[in-house]
Amino acid sequence: MSWPSLIILVPEQRRPSIEGRFRAFGLVPDPVTGDERLHWHGHSYRLDVSGGILADYEPDELEQVTAAIGEPYAVHVSCQSMDAARAFLREVLPGVDGLVDTNHFEILPASEFLALVDRHPGWDWRRRPSTDLR
Repeated sequence: MSWPSLIILVPEQRRPSIEGRFRAFGLVPDPVTGDERLHWHGHSYRLDVSGGILADYEPDELEQVTAAIGEPYAVHVSCQSMDAARAFLREVLPGVDGLVDTNHFEILPASEFLALVDRHPGWDWRRRPSTDLR
């Protein structure tokens, strides 16, 4: 299965804060993809902090996001494994007032997503919707 990925969405005015949070990890530009790479605690990650992932959203999805948080800014995060994803998200999501798009038909408030990750340590959002966990 491919690397787990998700999209963290925050209001555009919070872009400097969230982008700074990600850059503080020491992202390294990837000359091939244009994304950025991160090696952290023995795991590998690919990030796109450009906000360009929003171009992939369908109009109704973008409308849903905008209704929830206003004009969005997005960071696309790909992780080498679910363990890597959970570790990284536990580090970056606390205090984020925004949304998490699982890339599997769910967009959840960041705090709710993080609570589910903590309550269900083996949860793989690619295979099991959050509604099955409640």
